Amino acid sequence: MEKLAENVYAIADTKPTKDDSDANGNVLYFSATLGWHQGYWGLPWREDITHWTYLPERPPALPDPKIIRNQAFKDWLAKFPTKFEEPAISLLRLGFNGGWNQGKR
Repeated sequence: MEKLAENVYAIADTKPTKDDSDANGNVLYFSATLGWHQGYWGLPWREDITHWTYLPERPPALPDPKIIRNQAFKDWLAKFPTKFEEPAISLLRLGFNGGWNQGKR
């Protein structure tokens, strides 16, 4: 019998349990036609599933880039000794956003 990678199990030998699933009740299944895909631990929905393994938890959501950029603009604007008013703030924001987007390339 071929040695499997760590934590990969032949479904014919070992079936997943609820304790093996992630917070949503899913594990990773392997089928010859689809490759690796997630599915509910108690319901392998394809007949050609041969293996399963643990599904990692979802990573935390990334912060919204617009919120980060807007906070960076406010922090940058606060460094000026002069207090600006509209429409100067709008013009400064356009220049700041253009520089911000240029740096993201």
